[in-house]
Amino acid sequence: MRRLRRGLASRPLFACLLLLAGLVPVLPAAAAERDAAYGAYQTGHYRRALSEALKRIEADSNDAAAMTLVGEIYRQGLGVPPDQKVATEWYERAAERGDINATYALAIALLDEASGRRDPVRAGILLRRAAEAGNAAANYNLALALLATGQAEDDSRAVTHLEIAASGGIPDALHALGTLAKQGRGMPRSDVQAAEWMAQAARAGHLPAEIEYAIMLFNGIGVARDETAAAKLFLRAAGRGNPIAQNRIARLYQIGRGIPPDSIEAAAWHLAARARGLDDPALEQLFDRLTPEQQGRAARLAADRIEGAALTSP
Repeated sequence: MRRLRRGLASRPLFACLLLLAGLVPVLPAAAAERDAAYGAYQTGHYRRALSEALKRIEADSNDAAAMTLVGEIYRQGLGVPPDQKVATEWYERAAERGDINATYALAIALLDEASGRRDPVRAGILLRRAAEAGNAAANYNLALALLATGQAEDDSRAVTHLEIAASGGIPDALHALGTLAKQGRGMPRSDVQAAEWMAQAARAGHLPAEIEYAIMLFNGIGVARDETAAAKLFLRAAGRGNPIAQNRIARLYQIGRGIPPDSIEAAAWHLAARARGLDDPALEQLFDRLTPEQQGRAARLAADRIEGAALTSP
């Protein structure tokens, strides 16, 4: 069998500038119970969260964390109409009081016309300030900005920021590090290191990394060949609606590599991938060779999976 290739396995690298993550901390259960505003936010009671946060601010005009929470509620439109201008005003107030999450959020807001206060120069200053303070999302976005310059010295600096972002729990940063290791950009080229980063990103549920690591496992690139593990990853990503993964697992079902052969499953996953615009003549021929009853079974499976993926997609 030919080696599996990356194909269209993932979105273009570094396409996620303006990543907004980590603005509202996830509190332990006991802490959330003591903090009515954050507790309500984390349980989806957004109007109550807003009310409680405003009560906190009324009681303490320097409560920057509550201000950041209010800004986040308005930014996302949680229980209220989304309003980027109002969100930006709250982020500004919180940033003035030293809240690093708000500093980062304000930087992103100042890059957005919807804030009514677009200011890329100030945004860059704030982004660096938040990154220096250890904000994971700020480090990730700063890394993307550095990589966009195309300068070798900026690539090396970007890797440092990505490592901070990765340690802060951002799967996109893990995936970016894996891609850079494969390219030898900002660090020595290493398939082994690339596989390690991709494996971590895949374990974190990063969809493109799941597919890329599955391909590395199947082909034995940077990691011991394991077709069974690769098939499991393809199957997981296929269930999430990715057409590349659906096509790959269809092929594996067709030939029985890493998973028992099953023409019905192969046809069903092929139909799911085709519905997303990814055709495959060889799999189409397999479908045509099935009996009408088998084609019907495959079509029903495909319809269920397409619907399931649509319901679970973010």
